[in-house]
Amino acid sequence: MQVVFRTPICAVAKHIINSKREASSAVVPRLLIVYHSRTGLARQMAEAMEMGALAASLEMDSPLNLCRLRAVDANVEDVLQADGYLFCCPENLASASGEMLEFFHRSYYHAFDDDERSMLTGRPFALAIAAGSDGSNAARQVERICRGWRLRPVEDTFINQNGLPQVKASILLPKVCQSHAQDKCKQLGGLVAATILL
Repeated sequence: MQVVFRTPICAVAKHIINSKREASSAVVPRLLIVYHSRTGLARQMAEAMEMGALAASLEMDSPLNLCRLRAVDANVEDVLQADGYLFCCPENLASASGEMLEFFHRSYYHAFDDDERSMLTGRPFALAIAAGSDGSNAARQVERICRGWRLRPVEDTFINQNGLPQVKASILLPKVCQSHAQDKCKQLGGLVAATILL
């Protein structure tokens, strides 16, 4: 089994398909990770989600096409081509970050057909929020968008509260993702990957 990475932003994990199956007839599930990070915490959380997804793919010995994109680089074509989703962003001023919202704003209505039906219905997703002392508003905001798309959550949203004082110096400070938060993000990535690989 071989893993190939395309860097720096989008990593594609392609495992060599078992020789008993024809590679040309195999449909490799696609997992899309979209994130925005201002202080580095949400980026590290998205990277942990990616690691969890890759671990699930290796454990299940199943090929996975995985793409991690910054919200500014993701578009509706990326969304439509994916079989499952991992979203991660910070809460800024009691809202999901503006860049993450802009990704949803420019993609949202293009994911509906002419009969106003979501073309994403039933696809699995998980969400992680990087926050200071709360995070619930950002979580509710993104969850509502995902419900509108008729996506199916595989797990409750993970809110990673850093616990730092909510003052300018600590808010703007570069952050490090603690091991317990990394583990939870890996779990989310593994759950979505396993769901689309079954």
